[in-house]
Formats: sequence, C-alpha cells, structure tokens
Amino acid sequence: MRNYLFISFLLFCFQISAQNASIIDVLAKKDSETGAVVKVVQDEQITYLLNKKLENYAESNTLKRGWSVQVFQENSQNAKDAALAIEKKVRTKFPDEVVKTERISPFWRVRVGKFATLEEAQPLRDLLLKEFPDMRGSVYIVKFAE
Repeated sequence: MRNYLFISFLLFCFQISAQNASIIDVLAKKDSETGAVVKVVQDEQITYLLNKKLENYAESNTLKRGWSVQVFQENSQNAKDAALAIEKKVRTKFPDEVVKTERISPFWRVRVGKFATLEEAQPLRDLLLKEFPDMRGSVYIVKFAE
C-alpha cells in the first residue's frame, strides 16, 4: 500500500511539473471520476510564494537594474538603529526575499526584493502593506541600479 501511495505521489508531482502549474492549480480542477474540487484557503503570503517562479528568483538576485519595494528612508539621529530594526522585522516575515539596508548620505534606506518590472514588484508591495500597516506612509516601489 505504501508503494502505491508513493508512486501515486510521484506521478502527481510529475503531472504538476509537466503542466508548469502549482499544486493548488492542479487540486482546484474537477476530478474526472467524482467531479470533486478541492478548495484551498490560505494566507496571501503563501499564495505569493507558490506563484513565485524559481528561475525568476535566481535571476532576481543577479539583477543590476530593476525595481524594489522601499520600506524605510530616514536621516534622523537614530535612523541606523531604526533601519536595522525594520530590516530584521521584514526578514523575519519574508525570509526568501532580498532585504537590503544601506546608507546613501544622508539617508538610511531599507529595500526589499529585486524585480525586473514594476508589475512584478506590486504583489510584494501589497503584502508588505498588509503585513506592516504602520509603515503605510513609507512603503513604495522604487527603481534601483547597482
């Protein structure tokens, strides 16, 4: 019985990879025999991570120009400490994203993600606003060049 389940699981995974679809997409389709449909209720962050394509993620780490979501920019006396605290909060909630704290005189900045297009950065911006509503005034999409 275990071998049957394991083989079924492998075939299911192969079917998903062959279709280039997420497991959620496959489960949401009607079963051909019973007509049953699986309804998945999940947090938006899980949906975001599932939809993120691995090849785009690897490519995003080598981007020299593109778009990021800026969550902090300040030049006050304690701006460095505030930037590092925000970086830690963001890294905790979004461990798979690139989070960068930098000082470009006179400002300290925290930016999240690297995307080739503005449209790719938008879902992350929306998630950051939902996750950190207290940062609403300082979360926006910016261009970067390294």
